[in-house]
Amino acid sequence: LRSFAGFESDKKKAAGVPDFEPINACIVTVAQMDGSNLVTIDALASADRPTPVQSSMIKCHGSQCGFCTPGIVMALTGLVEKKLRSPEGQKNISHREAKNALTGNLCRCTGYQPILEAAAAIQISNCDSVNERFASKSQRRELRAAASRALALEDEGFKFFAPTSVRGAVKLMTENPKLRILGAATDLGVAHNKWRQRLTEVLSLHLIPELYEVKTVKNRVHVGARVTFSELRRATENVIPELAKFIDLFASPQIKNFATLVGNVANASPIGDTPPFLLVSAAVVETLGPKGPRSISIEDFFVGYRKTALRKGELITSISFAIPAKSDVLVLKKVSERKDLDISSVNAAINATWSDAKRGRLKTIRLAVGGVAATALRLRKTETYLEGKAPDAKILDEAIRIMHGEITPIGDLRGSAAFRHVLVENIVRRFFAEFRL
Repeated sequence: LRSFAGFESDKKKAAGVPDFEPINACIVTVAQMDGSNLVTIDALASADRPTPVQSSMIKCHGSQCGFCTPGIVMALTGLVEKKLRSPEGQKNISHREAKNALTGNLCRCTGYQPILEAAAAIQISNCDSVNERFASKSQRRELRAAASRALALEDEGFKFFAPTSVRGAVKLMTENPKLRILGAATDLGVAHNKWRQRLTEVLSLHLIPELYEVKTVKNRVHVGARVTFSELRRATENVIPELAKFIDLFASPQIKNFATLVGNVANASPIGDTPPFLLVSAAVVETLGPKGPRSISIEDFFVGYRKTALRKGELITSISFAIPAKSDVLVLKKVSERKDLDISSVNAAINATWSDAKRGRLKTIRLAVGGVAATALRLRKTETYLEGKAPDAKILDEAIRIMHGEITPIGDLRGSAAFRHVLVENIVRRFFAEFRL
């Protein structure tokens, strides 16, 4: 469990956001935890007395080999902390809540049922807050002070920098052109641990306060480079519920508590979860480099397979996107072998507006898909054909024909090229079957 005490927010506390949230210890760097309060499984029990979460796991036989148990206990403890903060009251854990909290925890012994029973048996009213147990005012003052100081760690063959301003980051990148930007390490951490791609020169953004800001200005949401997916979900739950629901489909809570929207875009994967949504939402990527700030349309940002329009020494400071109008119909789709914790075969975003309340004739439509080319794509030709038309069967068939001509998927372990063609066609046909009155 982690609490980043450096930039606390009274708004978050008022909204019932827990101070401590679970993260994956295996893919975060120790240096990135500067300014944080960390609680591990070793600290939970006190005076040989297990916590209610641990006791419930024991009583319900939620552990067998024990390899996965510490992670499960920490994930459930994070859920308990969230419920203790909840303005809706401290109701006990439902099976759905337990399943959502444990999405990133695998167990090959128990069959999961005893774990779910253990979660449901936890008496929230008997639980102590992790924050109250492990965070003191004096400690928070020390952590805030630590987070206000830039880091520069150098050893033979290794450099790690964490500046406290964006301009400081740009200066470091200019002086050290081989620096790799570390947002949340959910991608580079895996490359380092699993693929043995050793990180030797790293620039972390975790001490820059302005990058943690998410705000709405003139019907656009502005998301800083260090805003996590969990924070993004909370910020958009009421204004873009389709996006909030879509965020539920990818990554575990532990990853979403650390991973960022900007990192998902900077990665430039053709099957990244968010680019199709951003493509239909007039997204703009804000950057800062040696020559000053730039605003780049998301359509111009992806220039090739895992290649972006970023210039040397330039970094992303934020991404903004439009909030759909009330008359818009926004649909976000992800197709993968598993519902949770899986990479997409195809993902798609559709945002349409009809000319009348009966949804007979399309006024505008924006279509974007991922997993069908070297980058996520706007299907411009298909959009142009459909706009201004009442999409009956004949028109829809022609639109589908045009669409197939715009995508060039490849075959891999997640599906053949032909399969991906079928997936995109089915997504488009289903949209019109569901949303035309």
